[in-house]
Amino acid sequence: MYCLVDCNNFFVSCERVFRPDLIGRPVVVLSNNDGCIVSRSNEAKDMGIPMGLPFFRLSKYQVKGRQEVTAFSSNYVLYGDLSSRVMSIVRETVGEIIPYSIDELYYQSSLENEKIEEQARNLRANILRSVGIPVSIGIAQTKTLAKVACHFAKKFSGYRGACMIDTEFKRQKALELTPIDDVWGIGRRTLPKLKKMGLSTALQLSNISDEVAHFLLKLPGLRTVKELQGIDCIASEDISGKQSICTSRSFASMLTEIEDLRAMTANFAATCANKLRKQRSVASMVTVFVLSNRFREDCIQYNNSANIVLPVAVSSTQEIVAAAIEALNTVFRPGVQYKKCGVILSCITSDSAVQTSLFDYDPEKRDHYDKIAAVMDAINTNAKHDAVYLGSQLPNGQRDNFKEELFMHNLRREHASPRATTNWDEIIEIH
Repeated sequence: MYCLVDCNNFFVSCERVFRPDLIGRPVVVLSNNDGCIVSRSNEAKDMGIPMGLPFFRLSKYQVKGRQEVTAFSSNYVLYGDLSSRVMSIVRETVGEIIPYSIDELYYQSSLENEKIEEQARNLRANILRSVGIPVSIGIAQTKTLAKVACHFAKKFSGYRGACMIDTEFKRQKALELTPIDDVWGIGRRTLPKLKKMGLSTALQLSNISDEVAHFLLKLPGLRTVKELQGIDCIASEDISGKQSICTSRSFASMLTEIEDLRAMTANFAATCANKLRKQRSVASMVTVFVLSNRFREDCIQYNNSANIVLPVAVSSTQEIVAAAIEALNTVFRPGVQYKKCGVILSCITSDSAVQTSLFDYDPEKRDHYDKIAAVMDAINTNAKHDAVYLGSQLPNGQRDNFKEELFMHNLRREHASPRATTNWDEIIEIH
């Protein structure tokens, strides 16, 4: 069974860890440069505050709801650290995990169904006690059905934070109650076509033929339909969705040298950056994870991940590869035989929706990187294989340290909370 661990209203929950007085009160978190709302508490949602609302328009909702809304600037350093803590607890409990985004991850369990559910609730309680972040857990035979189950775990308190779809009756009932708009993998462009056919629920979508699914939704959509039917067909490296982009591979032979891992990581990061540009998006979070071979009991068992937060969302290969290598340097442990590693980009937004011109820490250099990326894409598009790539993508090659210095203080963050878990100067004070 697949288990999806999803942090509830994650950015808001991170802010409430050090501000418990805000529990039960409307809270929102803003995007870079305090532009738009990117996370809302349930109380803020109940006031009708929409996702993506420009911050300057928030005042009318406060008057309308007669409640004061507390707003925070985005604090991705804090969010990334708490995300790593949540994933570490899950990893210590269940072993290998599949990170999906900054606030979501999958893991597989071979326990009996009753024990899986019990383990999930115990895990949820442990995360809340140890980190202070509330999570919901969905359990099912496929990743897409686990997403559906997670929605029910969030919505209905009777599930006590963990919902399992383990029978055909539960599958059909859950899909019947799930609007087609909420199905993972169904985008805004596809939705009108499906509704025009009279499809309004996930159950109706799961009952269409393979031919119709492939014609309307192409191969990714066909996989979604199969997953709703209970057939596991989405590979772990393909669960990128809209919120994240992931590239990972298992190695033919285990790697021990950091230079080899750097080359693999650079290649994965470059692939992610290319996918990001193709969908006209930018990302501000880079995650790298490494795994040893869990089937080799004679080897050291080790798996870990690290997040790098970029103060400005980017899509250039140079900057994303640099951040990925920095993250790898953090998690690399000598003496371990590594079987797999991967790169995940998250905190993804449209490249047209990001404000960078006024508050970018180095706009001239960024413009230079973007031009290089555009030239690389143009050349590689017409080549059978990548004709142009970074030197860091070569195994055991000589390369310069092109890590960029990222200055958070150049961003507009008028409502910033302290980086209480990563900065000694901003540690909380108890009076």
